[in-house]
Amino acid sequence: MTSAADRAKVLTELDPLIDELAGRLCNWGRWGDNDELGTLNLITAEKRVEASACVKEGAVFSLGFELRPDMPQPPGSGRLNPQHYMTETAVDTAGAVNMTAGADDVLVMAIHGGTHWDALSHIFHRDKMYGGSSASLVNASAGARRNDIVSVARQMVTRGVLVDVAGYHGVDALPVDHAVTADELQNVVDAERVEIRPGDALLVRTGLVGKTRKSGDWSSFTAVGSTVPAAPGIDIGCLPWISEHGICALACDNWAVEKLAGGDMRFPLHEVSIVYMGMILGETFELDALASACALDQRYDFLLSAAPLPIRSGVGGPVNPMVLR
Repeated sequence: MTSAADRAKVLTELDPLIDELAGRLCNWGRWGDNDELGTLNLITAEKRVEASACVKEGAVFSLGFELRPDMPQPPGSGRLNPQHYMTETAVDTAGAVNMTAGADDVLVMAIHGGTHWDALSHIFHRDKMYGGSSASLVNASAGARRNDIVSVARQMVTRGVLVDVAGYHGVDALPVDHAVTADELQNVVDAERVEIRPGDALLVRTGLVGKTRKSGDWSSFTAVGSTVPAAPGIDIGCLPWISEHGICALACDNWAVEKLAGGDMRFPLHEVSIVYMGMILGETFELDALASACALDQRYDFLLSAAPLPIRSGVGGPVNPMVLR
């Protein structure tokens, strides 16, 4: 168990690390002063043609978490699981034989409650968001006046690559103290015999969603109150490797993409990747069925269509990512 003093020391040391990585990996101005796409600029028409060549058998996989009222958010998480209500049913028109009958419904949910992309307006560092824009451009009345999720919704179709870290280690799920390193990503990619190319979206499997679903205990999957869980994920030291390979987006089958030690509410990988690199993060992706298919024919690349709902001024967007193989 990490002590409060140890956690405080780590938090104190975070900002110099963030500053160093931000200086090395910052993409502000790379695609113009008014850019709101960030690394999604790496997805070109040619890239999508390349991605289409990955479709060999027409098999499809949905990576989206089912919208349901009881999971994945536990009580006290601060994010509402989807609540589904019927506003019109056959009961309302029973006996009315001379009119068209039907049903209608309403969905209420936290945008970041299930499978979703974080927009470039989701995270700030030193009162700035991607491109150097002021964090004050996101407020309660207007939402995000810059870097909202709509631009992602218009762009997110590309070649995807599954990096099955749990499968590489021969386990159903990585232990909670496992931090995925850059060397590890490279080792898994080498073992899968897949080439990472600019404009690829990287999907990293830890096995956590599947493990939690099997146990039925979602109480430590997400943050409860201001305390984050201990969970396996991506180490911030992977970001130079990710940048070097031209990855356009990063998604995982865990709550926050990055490795969490438990305790304090701080997300350094989010701060560097979203604020400085301009790279969106995808959370709570379902990757187990896809991993089984990839392992069966030893083919780990595919066409990924993962456009979120185009929520104007939204700082994130729910998504049902679709893989075509």
